[in-house]
Amino acid sequence: MVLVAVFLALWVAEFGLRLVLHGHLGTTAGNESEWHVPHPTRGWAHRPNAVFRMEKLAYSEVAHINSRGIRGPEFDQTPKPGITRILMVSDSGTFGSGVADDQTTAAQLQRILGNDKFEVINLSVAAYSTVQEYRWLIEDGLSYKPDLVLLGFAPSNDVQTNYYPLQKWFQREAKRPYAKLDAAGQLVIEDQQLNEALERRRTESRLKDRIYDLLVGDMVQKVIRQASQAVTGGRKTDPNIWIGWMMMDDFAMDYARKGRTREQYEQFWREGWQVTGALIKAMRDQSQAAGARFAMWGYVSKVQAEPESLGHLQRSLPKVKFDVAKPERELKALGKQLDIPVIEMLPAVQAAATKGDPKLYFSLGDEHMTAAGHRVVAETLASQLKTMGLLQAP
Repeated sequence: MVLVAVFLALWVAEFGLRLVLHGHLGTTAGNESEWHVPHPTRGWAHRPNAVFRMEKLAYSEVAHINSRGIRGPEFDQTPKPGITRILMVSDSGTFGSGVADDQTTAAQLQRILGNDKFEVINLSVAAYSTVQEYRWLIEDGLSYKPDLVLLGFAPSNDVQTNYYPLQKWFQREAKRPYAKLDAAGQLVIEDQQLNEALERRRTESRLKDRIYDLLVGDMVQKVIRQASQAVTGGRKTDPNIWIGWMMMDDFAMDYARKGRTREQYEQFWREGWQVTGALIKAMRDQSQAAGARFAMWGYVSKVQAEPESLGHLQRSLPKVKFDVAKPERELKALGKQLDIPVIEMLPAVQAAATKGDPKLYFSLGDEHMTAAGHRVVAETLASQLKTMGLLQAP
């Protein structure tokens, strides 16, 4: 009777959360386990022709994936005459986690530029690293004959997930390909962790997960997971890794995990940034070889844009010296070194966030951009692409 009472209480809480937060009692279009499929070189990919509901405490929205495994409408392999095709390559920030199909950065950029001369394709997948983005670009993306490739770099996690030594300290599960430089300084992609993860997925039993899903609803699971992270820190136990060199004035050794030294932090971040630079250079080279221009911008995180979010983080980590302008500064320095145009995004997003209404980011523990945030990014991209002369076909 006690177990039955607990079971019923959990599902009463589940339905209550769904009604209060999202206004419905059930998902109508599938869940996360149904819209990703294993991929032999990237780890996972969108299931072609999938329709699924993105649902977290902060949002509930449906996304549609086309027959090519890309979010957005169907398109021809080759662009029509007179059309400049733009390919956007990034992770969840550009994929549009939490927003409707017509509110992503790509969709709003398409409306701004118009359909008569431009076509924008959103080659972005949630949780992808630069390594995975590079592989999808060269395996499929460039076959769509873009005139311009735009890389959306995520400074909050791309370096950590590109380089395996940082990944081991950043997240427990290594499930993707990683990159390194060989003795000659050449880029090498390693698949050992990816292959092991694919084999685990093929052979492991999911019975435990299915029982858990039956007993505990999805929304309650999210509350439990968020509460656990708040108490234990989750992956956010060492700010020198999950914040790291990209947004800190210096490493904060007061918060270093036991046994980790300043020399290790400096080495791993230096090597991780070198690997990331090599990946971006390879994307540029492959794009230019295919006849496309290449440019990039840095996704602006909630902490970078909102003073109150930065203040909250600063109060929780008083001995960390933050430098929220550093990611864009370092990206611009890399762009100058590699002769890659870098679109300034930080000032525009900060200015829009200062106004406060509409909100640019979700609440309830989620840091993705709202439709308003995507609009600011799309407007900034359109304006600077015109100013920099990047909207004409090569």
